[in-house]
Amino acid sequence: MLRIAVAGTPAERGRQYGRLAASRIVRAIDAYRDLFEHRAGLQWDEAVAHARTFVQPIGDFASDSLAEMHGIADGAGVPFDAVLALNCRSELMFAAARSRGETPPSECTSFAATPEATADGHMLLGQNWDWVPFARELSVLLEVRRHDKPSFATIVEAGMLAKVGMNDVGVGLCTNTLVSERDTNRQGVPYHIMLRALLGASSVEEGACILGSVDRALSANYLLADKSGKAVNFETIAGGAAEIHATQPEAGLIAHANHFCAPAFRPIDAFVRSSPHSLTRLDDISHELRESIPLSVERTQRVLRSHRHDPNGVCSHPDPAAHPMYARTTVASFVADLTATEFWFTDGPPCAVAYEAYRLPEKATQA
Repeated sequence: MLRIAVAGTPAERGRQYGRLAASRIVRAIDAYRDLFEHRAGLQWDEAVAHARTFVQPIGDFASDSLAEMHGIADGAGVPFDAVLALNCRSELMFAAARSRGETPPSECTSFAATPEATADGHMLLGQNWDWVPFARELSVLLEVRRHDKPSFATIVEAGMLAKVGMNDVGVGLCTNTLVSERDTNRQGVPYHIMLRALLGASSVEEGACILGSVDRALSANYLLADKSGKAVNFETIAGGAAEIHATQPEAGLIAHANHFCAPAFRPIDAFVRSSPHSLTRLDDISHELRESIPLSVERTQRVLRSHRHDPNGVCSHPDPAAHPMYARTTVASFVADLTATEFWFTDGPPCAVAYEAYRLPEKATQA
């Protein structure tokens, strides 16, 4: 996986990112142009026009993210609208797919283990990120060094601002796509912009405030934890603070997949009826985590290699008979020890490749 480190102002960080990942960003734009058309019947000019409607909500919520996207476009030599569309890819594709009556693709199985469930009393967090196979060729490990906010590292598709990751004050973030019947052409802050904002939190409590501070454009699940040993899972639907359901760990464990667990949200779940493998994945990872207590980094990595209910296991592999645009695979696996401010990741399914260790550098200082 390509590793990129950027620093400076938001615009400078963006230009550095764009230059260093230019070829992958160009390929990502081409890949999503095809994906939008195949999966959602959405032409590129329509996607760009829809993406532009999010400029003001993004600017009002996180002007630094907007500046960084302009920088990415400059550095990569691509239109700003194309980078914007990448960072709004979930809103664009999910709205178009839902309007056609198609179920959008799912992604991810995540977990957190608090100190009471771990062998050394550390706070552990992790997930398998499942998505379309081409994402593996486009992904980067992006390290963003900042002096005014926590620095962080995230595994993400090139040109996008954030996905799963951890910051240098010991806050970790995992996430799961959720699809509700209300995810059609809602205005608000896009999913991946919110992910980026949450990686700037100094604690789970601050993350909760960020999440509830603004209207969100799309349903999503956010699993936040910090080095103090606190973990909270936030199921959200499109909307504001009233559309969030927070869940605490039980017996030191919490896990999530791609369906709503909150009773209030289950009736509007638009994914699970047609794709029940989310239910089995959640059951599998929950069972294996309980059976592996006391947990260690190595034991959680073993859990994330599970192939129960293959081909829709926690560790996922594409169906060779499926069209590439409709296939699903584990793009990367991620396990963080937030107490030690270190994480391990794979480039591809964890059953096939070894985990690599990564540690954030000391906090950036202003020149």
